[in-house]
Amino acid sequence: MDFPFWSPRDLADAAKMNARVRDPLNQLASPVRLAAAGVSTVKNVPDTGAFKTLVWDSVESAGGWTNTTEIFTVPTTGTYFVSGDFTALSPKDVTRRPALVLAAVAQTGQGEKEWLRSYNSITVPGTYLTCSLRGVVHAARGDRVSVRAFAVAGTGEWEVSAGSRTSSQLNRFAAMLIAPGTTN
Repeated sequence: MDFPFWSPRDLADAAKMNARVRDPLNQLASPVRLAAAGVSTVKNVPDTGAFKTLVWDSVESAGGWTNTTEIFTVPTTGTYFVSGDFTALSPKDVTRRPALVLAAVAQTGQGEKEWLRSYNSITVPGTYLTCSLRGVVHAARGDRVSVRAFAVAGTGEWEVSAGSRTSSQLNRFAAMLIAPGTTN
């Protein structure tokens, strides 16, 4: 970190003093943010062990995000608070130990890296389970982000019921810039 330097008897210089000052109220009033909700086209998560990229019904963003309904491009380097939820109905056969995984994945210049992962298994067959992600991640400008789900191979397919697919409470993803310009 560099600090302003004055020689003895120098006058205080406002430009030097305020070089590192940011307006936190402006950042809080209109942060770089993204919110996606509803996955009406996703009817199930097959138990192939392969990731299924979630396709979102609606996406609202501010601050320069570029996106499709499944991949979001980060507009500004910094630290982001990321949250996500995905709800599905577990298989009825608990003897195969069904488990559902939700992951936020970033495609960077160095390849793919997993930001956050939620791994949940069930004890009561045929019940709804919500996988949730919450955390702070570093993202670079141009990183491409997607949210993916998968069921462990051979454990049974997870159904996403019609009502829960469109719900913005049960199925959602959000990212908000909390510290612009930070490095990893």
